[in-house]
Amino acid sequence: MQEIKKGKLKVVLSDYLIDEVLSWFKIHKGKDFASLVRLYMMSIPSSEMVNDFEWSVFIDDWKYFVADIDDLPHICSYFAGEAEYFVTANRRLTEMKIKEHVKFMSAKEFINDVCGIDGIDTVKGI
Repeated sequence: MQEIKKGKLKVVLSDYLIDEVLSWFKIHKGKDFASLVRLYMMSIPSSEMVNDFEWSVFIDDWKYFVADIDDLPHICSYFAGEAEYFVTANRRLTEMKIKEHVKFMSAKEFINDVCGIDGIDTVKGI
């Protein structure tokens, strides 16, 4: 987080990602907690929001590289936001044809390799 605060890294978020995260938190933790998560996500320094009208233009280019249609907006947001890394714990996504065009990293790899901080192993890489 220090690297982000220093402005050395830009975090690319999408409206689709935020909706997906908030839906999970509403179901599992309640709407009040989901509201706090939304506030946190929207306040991440050096972040850029990619909206559906930005990422949707990439769908036709990348739909044949992604087997799970629910992952396609995330991939399209990566390209729309001109991201350098795609941090995910979704192993299935990282094994699809899109892996030839996207630089996937686990959270630990990102923290170790990009931020230069010793990452830790966590449950399911989250």
